[in-house]
Amino acid sequence: MMHPTYEQLKLHADGALDDVQSIMVAVHLHHCDKCRQQLLQLEQDLASQSLVETESVFGADDLSALMERLDEPVEVKPSTPSHSSLSFQGREFSLPPHLNELVQRTGSWTRIVNKLWSAPIRDHDQDYQLNFIYMEPGGSIAQHTHKGLEWTLVLDGSFSDENGHYGPGELVRTDGELEHTPVSEQGCLCLAAIDAPLQFTSGIARALNPFSQLFFKTGG
Repeated sequence: MMHPTYEQLKLHADGALDDVQSIMVAVHLHHCDKCRQQLLQLEQDLASQSLVETESVFGADDLSALMERLDEPVEVKPSTPSHSSLSFQGREFSLPPHLNELVQRTGSWTRIVNKLWSAPIRDHDQDYQLNFIYMEPGGSIAQHTHKGLEWTLVLDGSFSDENGHYGPGELVRTDGELEHTPVSEQGCLCLAAIDAPLQFTSGIARALNPFSQLFFKTGG
């Protein structure tokens, strides 16, 4: 399984990861016990570090009073997050609640090539181009590399490339050092974030490269 990087988990634990990557990591954590345990350890480490820093600022009496207040019971109303739903060609995909806001900002589906579809996510303030991508069974994306970074989160189904096979919850990072041809045998829904256009490297798709910047839009 493909996982977030250690640095991503650390920033996520500290609340310092950008909104898009934070959502992707949260969805991955829903599927991955290993990363949940690693995140818990990071949060405990950050809490210990914060306590040490607090001790250096407050006196012993002040700190003791603060800890007593933290030990007081607090009424917490249970939350019941609902799943989000994304429609495609009459099919409804049930998605984790972390994606609710992105689903609400999703535009219309457009066929890119024969079995490849894209729906833009609009009106966000991130330095990414965000899209839901659907590959129909037997669909593929032409061989390409990347001018920047791409994060791909598998939401339903699976796809493969020259480096492996990826299923629900896997977070795949690619950059300019990788050249690949994603293919889906059974169909695959993904959330993709790129910070620069793709660079096609074979076939007729290379004719699109001079125009790639025209179609690349960050911030929705």
